[in-house]
Amino acid sequence: MEGLYSKWAQKHGNPYGVIQVLYVLRLNGTVTQKQISEICEIPKQTVNSVIKQLKVDKHITLVANNEDKREKKIKLTLLGETYIQRILTPFFELNEIVIKRVGMKLLRDLSEGLKTLGDTLEMEMEIKEVSSKWENKMKTNMEKK
Repeated sequence: MEGLYSKWAQKHGNPYGVIQVLYVLRLNGTVTQKQISEICEIPKQTVNSVIKQLKVDKHITLVANNEDKREKKIKLTLLGETYIQRILTPFFELNEIVIKRVGMKLLRDLSEGLKTLGDTLEMEMEIKEVSSKWENKMKTNMEKK
């Protein structure tokens, strides 16, 4: 899915990272780079590159973060609000068409199924890691005897 969105974004003249950052700003208002990185699950460097360009283009401004003085919060400017409308409107229209064709129930079911799959995979990875550490510890203890 992400690959398809990325291909679509590039066809419309924007890297997918820009779409992701703008989308988070639109939904959440003022956020930090760290929050954007965590929400989108993209590297901080990617977010930083996008933020630098949006700042140069005067689409965003950086404001002091009272909660953490080391970070700045990112806020859209009026020019940025206009830019977001122009960039994200086709993205939202595409999603509306897909929702109408596929149906919200199927999308919810797919989302829940993928969440269950991800949760199960994560749990099994953790079990495997703990089991492996335990086995290594037992092996080390046996070798000491």
